[in-house]
Amino acid sequence: VEKWKNPMQLKTELTNVELNEIRKGFDFIIDIDAKAKLEHAKITALIVYGFLKEYGIESTVKFSGSRGFHISIAENAFPSSIDFKKIAVRYPEVPQALANFIRERISDQILDELVTFEGGVSSLINTVETISELSAFQFVDLEKNWGNRHLFRMPYSLHPKKWLASVPLSIDQLKNFNLDMAKPENVKTDNNFLVNKEGEATQLILDALDWSSKLKPDVIPKKDFKPRMKIRISEEYFPPCMKTILSGEITDGRKRSLFTIASFLRAMNWSQEEIEKRIMEWNTNLAKGQLTDRLLRTQLKWHFRQSRELMPANCESDAFYKSINVCKPDEFCSKNPVNYPFNVYKKNKKK
Repeated sequence: VEKWKNPMQLKTELTNVELNEIRKGFDFIIDIDAKAKLEHAKITALIVYGFLKEYGIESTVKFSGSRGFHISIAENAFPSSIDFKKIAVRYPEVPQALANFIRERISDQILDELVTFEGGVSSLINTVETISELSAFQFVDLEKNWGNRHLFRMPYSLHPKKWLASVPLSIDQLKNFNLDMAKPENVKTDNNFLVNKEGEATQLILDALDWSSKLKPDVIPKKDFKPRMKIRISEEYFPPCMKTILSGEITDGRKRSLFTIASFLRAMNWSQEEIEKRIMEWNTNLAKGQLTDRLLRTQLKWHFRQSRELMPANCESDAFYKSINVCKPDEFCSKNPVNYPFNVYKKNKKK
């Protein structure tokens, strides 16, 4: 949220240079919205709060008035300048870096806790109408594309349709939040919002900018042609990530791996019996303890009932291959693991 030396100087025709001259700083607000259940947004908000707490930041929280929460860091928590450049003129660069850095660091934990809350991957997936990949951000929206003109509801203001107040909350109130707490007659005004100690977010912003500087620039990929498999693809042609997962030598992400394996094997034209047998073998060989037989059968049963095509997560997914250390690409790896056998085939055909 931008803060101005004199708001009366704002005009729609101002250039970025002119805006930089009259901007005195900005507050940082993380907007969290649930796509299906408010409880999902609450879980995410608690994770964000805990992540910031590890940096020594006492962030403040409020209910959005509708389907989520706002977590804030006040302007004074940031340094006045970085690398001899005033932070006030580094908008929206700095909040964009902060938002992406936080998303990257907590996405895996969010997905794990959502899966646990719903009692399994299939139960979680059933809370939304569609899903393109197994990622936390298929179920909750967490600020990503930060715009120059971003608006947030004021504390204690009422939502025009729901008539619920955007009420500030303590961390204990967030843990126990329910919509009755936001009804106007129940609102309490004993919590602050946008209050921080001087400079307490300095290390966070330095880490976020350092992380952001190391990212490769986005490249718009060409549209991939994905023909349906007409033959069964054997395991020897699987990509390195799938071979590593199927070996059982993973220490994290077992539930997400189950979804990924089932999706991938279906895409490889394996039969239901073959998939069940291979997954049971995989579960037996897991290095960090087996998933329960009930969980396996429940999720496999759900998987085979789906008429829609369920794809494994893309290779650049926020919440999977890299986070569990199975991403070991070779020359045939591309956007999604299902493309791997085609790439091998095309390479061999040229020979």
